[in-house]
Amino acid sequence: MSGDELFLRKLVDATRLDGRLWAHISNESEDHTEHSVYVTEFTGEGAKPYGASITDLVLAGEGGYTSSFSAFYWEWHEPAFRRMEQREGSVFTLELAQRLLDHYTVLGGKTYEFIYSVLDAQLKKVHLFVKEVDL
Repeated sequence: MSGDELFLRKLVDATRLDGRLWAHISNESEDHTEHSVYVTEFTGEGAKPYGASITDLVLAGEGGYTSSFSAFYWEWHEPAFRRMEQREGSVFTLELAQRLLDHYTVLGGKTYEFIYSVLDAQLKKVHLFVKEVDL
């Protein structure tokens, strides 16, 4: 895996793997070459009140293999997230990593706070969960 993809994997809040969600709890490297991301089963506790909606949307995700990552934005409309029209095709992994470092983004003239992010490496998707805020 490329260094950019490794960076992306370390930055997301959770990962979909083998049909289950895993919340990231820590990551490390040994001699800057051996990298590990530690996970625990995603229960939604650390993402209240959004956990159930995140789980439902990510685990329902379908699609075929693509050669590069795509970003999918989900906006919070209590009690669940809804897919935003803000969809992007292929995005470079470093671009996605840069977004994950932001706390806020402006899309279509509205300001959104990043709530949670989930990587689905098999389907090459990064789910970005946001909530509109008034700053």
